[in-house]
Amino acid sequence: MKILFLGETYRADAKTWIEGIETFSGAKIDTMEVPFSPKRWKRISLFLLFLVQLIRLRTQKSFDLVLAERATSYGFFSLLVKARVKVVAQQGITDAFPEEGFTGLYKRFFQRRVYKNVDLIHAWGHVMTYAMLESGAAPSKIMVLPKGINLQRYTFSEKHEFNSTPIGIVTRSLSDIYRHDIILQSLAILKEKGIEVKLRVVGDGVLMEDLKLLAKNLQISNQVMFLGRVDNDKLPVLLNDSDFYVAIPETEGVSASLFEAMAGGCFPIVTDLPSNRAFIRPGQNGLLVPSGDAQKLADAIELFLASRSKFTEYVRENRAYIESEVDFNKNMEIIWSRYQQLLK
Repeated sequence: MKILFLGETYRADAKTWIEGIETFSGAKIDTMEVPFSPKRWKRISLFLLFLVQLIRLRTQKSFDLVLAERATSYGFFSLLVKARVKVVAQQGITDAFPEEGFTGLYKRFFQRRVYKNVDLIHAWGHVMTYAMLESGAAPSKIMVLPKGINLQRYTFSEKHEFNSTPIGIVTRSLSDIYRHDIILQSLAILKEKGIEVKLRVVGDGVLMEDLKLLAKNLQISNQVMFLGRVDNDKLPVLLNDSDFYVAIPETEGVSASLFEAMAGGCFPIVTDLPSNRAFIRPGQNGLLVPSGDAQKLADAIELFLASRSKFTEYVRENRAYIESEVDFNKNMEIIWSRYQQLLK
């Protein structure tokens, strides 16, 4: 069995997908990706070089199965690969983002082209299917199921005692869309009210130095721990030891990071978006806030801190939901079974 994965292999989402398919197929997956660069001109050059590599690969090798992340980038590249079955995963509520202007126009073109030509389209949740259908995807090609969380790795232990200084955690890459600046500003607002909160920032990205400078200017450097990328084995420990999880991106698909937080017993405070509303009941098993409003985020954190014991039962409910619906072993076995049907 020859399988090729096209995508950013450092991302937790990608690692989970690769691990699951390797486990159930027994095959070692080949991977290809565009190296990261913060410079736009260099990114374009690297994408063009990647295109040439794929064209050359097409003349040299064929695959049984190609898996690709994001219809508007690696999904489009997958069309150049010689493979019996092609599978693409939409990563956001739509992969044509931003939706306005020329960028939205050409990304929608790519998305339509990919969905017409691949054999299977992954939606990690129902909320992602609307953009797929609007882009002309055949309903029979859409598979709605999250990859799942490894429950042996993401263990759960109920917090009988809270941290004396509350600890929040954010696990998203340090880029503009995730609005880490708003999170830091909310901590400064709380500090002015005499409420000290520590924050673990897990992940790397182009904004690392800017965010460190912002924390310094807001005089909260001693409250913020920039941990960079951490090993997959360390992340569950950090989540289990944190009181709440915060993520306020401007747009979102079905977030594996949210599922990880729910599995690890972190109370979620996340953006009020359709994808999050599918899993969060505001004021019960989580809190929803606008993406760009530091004051509203500070208010939500303060509300959680004032009523931590009230939310304990809902934290247990979150874990139970993950065990029922987002179990890695169960879901990846179903996904691999679907691939096998397509390969027959």
